[in-house]
Amino acid sequence: MTPSIRLGRIFGIEVGFNWSLIFIFALVAWTLATTVLPQTVPGYEALLYWLVGAVGALLFYASLLAHELSHAVVARRNGVKVAGITLWLFGGVSQLEGEPPSARAEAVIAGVGPLTSFVVAGVAIVIAELIPGINLVTALLSWLGFVNISLGLFNLVPAFPLDGGRLLSSVLWWRSGSRVRGVRDAVRVGRVFAYLMIAAGVFGLFLGAGVSGIWIAFIGWFLLSAGSAEEQGSAVRAALRSVPVSAAMTAPVVTLPDWVTVDTFLESVAPSHSFTTYPVHDSTGKLTGVVRLSDLVRMPAGERSTKHLKEVAQPIAAVPVTNPREDLSAMLGRIGGGLDQRVLVFDGGQLVGILSPADIARVLAARETAGRAS
Repeated sequence: MTPSIRLGRIFGIEVGFNWSLIFIFALVAWTLATTVLPQTVPGYEALLYWLVGAVGALLFYASLLAHELSHAVVARRNGVKVAGITLWLFGGVSQLEGEPPSARAEAVIAGVGPLTSFVVAGVAIVIAELIPGINLVTALLSWLGFVNISLGLFNLVPAFPLDGGRLLSSVLWWRSGSRVRGVRDAVRVGRVFAYLMIAAGVFGLFLGAGVSGIWIAFIGWFLLSAGSAEEQGSAVRAALRSVPVSAAMTAPVVTLPDWVTVDTFLESVAPSHSFTTYPVHDSTGKLTGVVRLSDLVRMPAGERSTKHLKEVAQPIAAVPVTNPREDLSAMLGRIGGGLDQRVLVFDGGQLVGILSPADIARVLAARETAGRAS
């Protein structure tokens, strides 16, 4: 899940939110302002209900952020890279790159999220109890406690990508000794819950549940597709384990002088090669960046004759690097989405290859074919 708007960093972890957050924010504020608060503490002005409702929506997403931050912080302490946190339609997601080093680590990373939600709920309820009387503040805090208890319990449902699915996977991993098998079996269990939610949603529609029925069915569908994606990703990482980068990289690499214009490159160089990515160098031979054919052809025609490759290249410092002997699975866990920008392969300080998603797909296809043949 890619954030539409970046909010900054907390504990060094990048945080953002997707546009879908706006819809849920408005829905939470509306529910509080028109239903929960007026029914709990009647007699206030509508504007005040809406203001408190907006505060409640903010606290709700602060709770979700605390939940996801706990995952991210514990994951980093267990050696798992965290690309960031995105708040979106279904709440929040910590973008972890790579796999936990052990079943125990996966259990701790998954379990700390619901635990955090229960702690937030407890704090909110205790504060509400300490405030005398029933007013908007106590009503809001009580609601926040209830919501966080519900959030913690829902996340314990054993279906990916919920924490319960990862907890179940860690137990099955520990028992079988294989993470791939643990994920596969946990996904099977999760599918049962996903189908039950879809069935409950459809049944609810026939009983007149309306929007809530559609919502339950949609969540079930989401859990179904997320579980399949998790299983596929786990299988891919397992297939690439013990496969060196040298088995997948494209070599030799064609490098270009960075003072060449985009027009010259497109007219004289690109037609002679089948590559889509080219490292560029300065007059001393030092690499300065990487250009991609797809980016250059999208440039306005009027700019191509005046722009030089060094002006449009991705800086070399921003390009992921590896060596020919690194394990492909470990490399993917280390760089995550950086593969989309290509990876430069160096050996002894010399550029010896380049790696792209197409190279990884080729290796996977070859291993799959070899597996069927055996």
